[in-house]
Amino acid sequence: MPRRSSYGELIGPVFEKYEDGEKVLGIRVSEKHINMGGIAHGGMLASFADMSLGQFESRDMNQLTVTVRMVVDFISVGRLGDWIEGRSIVTRETKTMVFAEASVTQGAHLIVKASAVFKVLKKRR
Repeated sequence: MPRRSSYGELIGPVFEKYEDGEKVLGIRVSEKHINMGGIAHGGMLASFADMSLGQFESRDMNQLTVTVRMVVDFISVGRLGDWIEGRSIVTRETKTMVFAEASVTQGAHLIVKASAVFKVLKKRR
C-alpha cells in the first residue's frame, strides 16, 4: 500500500490487492503486534480495521477524511504469523459523511467486525 502516514508505517507494512473488484488490505501479525497474552493486541486490530474502513473506493485521496465514530466488535483473536485481511463496504454516503462497515478475517475466520462514520473535510493544501 502506498505510504500515506507515519502511523500506517508503524503498524505495517500493510498490503493491498483487488479481489473480484474489491479492495482488500492485508497485514501479517508480527511480534510488534502481540500483547502480553500472546495474541494480536486489540488496539492494533482496531487500527487495522480503521485503515480498512477508510480505504473505501469513492475516497478522494486529495481530501482529508477523519474517523468521527467507530464501533469495534472483537469476535476472535489473531495470532503471531497470521495473515489477516480487511474488507469494507460503504453503506451510505453524503457530500460530507461516509458510513462504512468492515470485516477483518484470517482465512474464513472472522476476527473483527467494525463500523465507522467518516467526515470528509476540505481539500488539503
